[in-house]
Amino acid sequence: MRLHIEERYTSGSDALTKYVEKKVESLSRYFDKITKLHVILEVEGPAQRVQMMGYLVNHKVVKAQAETNDMYASVDQAVDKMQRQLVRYKEQLRVARKAPPASPPAGRRERSGPQIEVVDDYVREPLSPEAAVRELERRGRDFLVFFHADDDQPAVLFHRGDGSYGLVLPRR
Repeated sequence: MRLHIEERYTSGSDALTKYVEKKVESLSRYFDKITKLHVILEVEGPAQRVQMMGYLVNHKVVKAQAETNDMYASVDQAVDKMQRQLVRYKEQLRVARKAPPASPPAGRRERSGPQIEVVDDYVREPLSPEAAVRELERRGRDFLVFFHADDDQPAVLFHRGDGSYGLVLPRR
């Protein structure tokens, strides 16, 4: 990470720049793909302001600013804000990587219309509705497709919003 510190006031000491360098080194623990960090230190009367701009590898820019009466406290606050933004951005990247791909898998044709996924998850032996409720609870699913014990016809049992169960039977 390249660090550029710009002081917009007269200073005779390097102590503050060394402090800034030490504090911003910790940012790479939260996001290791920071290419450049630009820090601006300003003094306007009693207000002492720190502005930070972090340039990340994918052209993302994160900014943090803090203003107090003490320059060291302003640096601490700006670093904390930058850290939170980097953690939030890293989490967004992690979630985006877990998202399913937008394109169809290789070897499959793109079809127009709704995407249908075939799921072979039903009970093949005939069950009574009470046994189907027990099986539904055991599996921890929202619905269960099974064959009704009375007539061997397929049926669907599902959870309703009020805590009860719904049963869908085919028409004759």
